[in-house]
Amino acid sequence: MTERARNGRDEGPEHVFFSPHPDDVALGAYASLLGVPRGIVPTLVTVFSQSCWEFVLPVDPSRAMAVTSLRMGEDRRFARAHGLDLVHLGFRDTSLRAPPGGPTESEEARSALASRVLLALGEVLASVSPDAVCYVPLGISSHVDHLLVRDAVRALRGERNVVYYEDLPYSARHPEDEIVDYAWALGLSPRCLDVTTLWSAKLRGLSFYASQLEPQTLPAVESHARRLGAGRGLAERVWTVAS
Repeated sequence: MTERARNGRDEGPEHVFFSPHPDDVALGAYASLLGVPRGIVPTLVTVFSQSCWEFVLPVDPSRAMAVTSLRMGEDRRFARAHGLDLVHLGFRDTSLRAPPGGPTESEEARSALASRVLLALGEVLASVSPDAVCYVPLGISSHVDHLLVRDAVRALRGERNVVYYEDLPYSARHPEDEIVDYAWALGLSPRCLDVTTLWSAKLRGLSFYASQLEPQTLPAVESHARRLGAGRGLAERVWTVAS
């Protein structure tokens, strides 16, 4: 499913934000989203848009249609409010493929899924220019959905014009040295983006995803932003290939 925003002017490369789930870009790449130059309409690509996850175990797969409709509606409202083109790829998330407490996803199933994700993201990238800037999750959470998206874009684009945003709220649960070592092992260098004056806007942006935020999510996101701000405010951090 694709929903187009108003037509943008051609004033630079496209900016394509790959979100494993409907809230991931708002959580981890909001400053980057707001930093896209005027005249360029960013594209938000939500990959795993089918879900039955409601923060209760065991999960209820019969709730998938209702939960998916709710999450996609939240994503659409966020995209409209921020002037984004929106693409839903419709893959099932882990709550439907391998629910917590149930059997793990087999290597064969995961490999087949990775191939389908690679094909779908390849079709998305075929519609944008080779110099498009692609934003993907860093993968610090080791969440399989995040890794599938990250690795597919890396396979398709290499490292050119790929920006890695930190997976939140997961990054808040890791010591700083673990995050840095993880990113350096991927050959990446950090850049902090000041979000002090954007914080109220970020909170409004996250409010579009109310069904996906646990009570501890926003405090964890703010705690991580303050840690990155190092006493000078709040920040988000992205990573790019070390030059």
